[in-house]
Amino acid sequence: MAVTKSQSALPRHAAAAVREALATGRVALIGGPRQAGKTTLARAVARAERGDFVSLDDELTLRSAVLDPTGFIDRRRLLVIDEFQRAGEPLLLAIKARVDRDRRKGQYLLTGSSRFLTLPGLSDSLAGRVILVDLGPFTQGEQRRRRDDFAALVFGDPGRLRALRPQRLGRDAYVDLVCRGGFPEVRTATPTARRTWFESYLRTIVQRDALEVARIRRLGDLPVLLRLLAARTAQELNVSDIARDIATPRNTIEDYLLILEQLYLWQRIPAWSRNLTQRVIRHPKLHMVDSGLAAHLRGESPASLRGAHAASLGPLLETFVCDELLRQRAWSAVPGTVHHYRDAKGAEVDLVLESDDGRVAGVEVKASASFDERSVASLARLRDRIGATFVHGVVLYLGQEVLPMGDRLTALPVSALWSSSARRGP
Repeated sequence: MAVTKSQSALPRHAAAAVREALATGRVALIGGPRQAGKTTLARAVARAERGDFVSLDDELTLRSAVLDPTGFIDRRRLLVIDEFQRAGEPLLLAIKARVDRDRRKGQYLLTGSSRFLTLPGLSDSLAGRVILVDLGPFTQGEQRRRRDDFAALVFGDPGRLRALRPQRLGRDAYVDLVCRGGFPEVRTATPTARRTWFESYLRTIVQRDALEVARIRRLGDLPVLLRLLAARTAQELNVSDIARDIATPRNTIEDYLLILEQLYLWQRIPAWSRNLTQRVIRHPKLHMVDSGLAAHLRGESPASLRGAHAASLGPLLETFVCDELLRQRAWSAVPGTVHHYRDAKGAEVDLVLESDDGRVAGVEVKASASFDERSVASLARLRDRIGATFVHGVVLYLGQEVLPMGDRLTALPVSALWSSSARRGP
């Protein structure tokens, strides 16, 4: 499906972070899923900075980068290299050698659809030389040309939070948003066109990108594994269960999971604890990188979910919320991390936001337009456990009202994720 003018013209909130990265570092890297909009943003930066843009998705250009990486990068102005990971380690090492000799800021802007720099042996290659900017698919705020920063809202003035007037949406509208997700190409597509696009997208990643990242003996296992991951989105990751379901050795599944994570298809949300050791040993949660992709892999559509029980919509809605929060981190005024929480007594909080200064906010997601005091019980327990560092707990639900639920506890419509400000994007 072709990209329309309205799709390509939408500004990206991460653009300011990219400009800042080029102003302060020798190399900037825009990393994120394939087709998330990295190329469009990189081209815009190249035009604004009067730099050179090259794409390694072009086979002739790729051949030049592979045969003579040192000559390929020998430019005096900004060089933007799209999908740089396709040229492999030699290109990376050539850039390293160049910026070690020449310490000027803003020499290279790279884009990558795999977490190439996390591969063994490469993680230290550009340490201290590259600034990473994550770019996911569109947030709901970007699609509405609004500056969305939910973390700033939750960690800010509680009076402002409770005075919020979010967009009023019904359950069917939320179902449509969840099934659509944020990939630019399917933002305005019909359900049929969206299904065709996702099938093509997954085929490209499995048949080409996965093979570039690693050698895979049984390529046919990856689509099966992706469906299993989508079926488990918003659940704790249990590798043994997945290995049993797919009848594949656990160590092989772990390798495949790493590959799919490197390709930005799923993401792990670590457990939150004040004890750093406990964070490491507890199971992370898995979330697909886009709720629309997850719905497609689960065989769900707006029609199938509209009449469904909350248990069917719940995991997809939680993934939708998680994706929005992770994408907003690229420009949030409150830098921090996203976790999940579960204590020994069974209290669970879907998402925990922790700011860099140690403050904590909790987010519960409810796939219904009503709730009761049990909906805030786990948030209250987390609040009481950590005391003053707990800033606020919110229940995001499918209703339309902002409702106080007690000390530092508030129920908000899910649309509060993009309703924190009416300011235009950059």
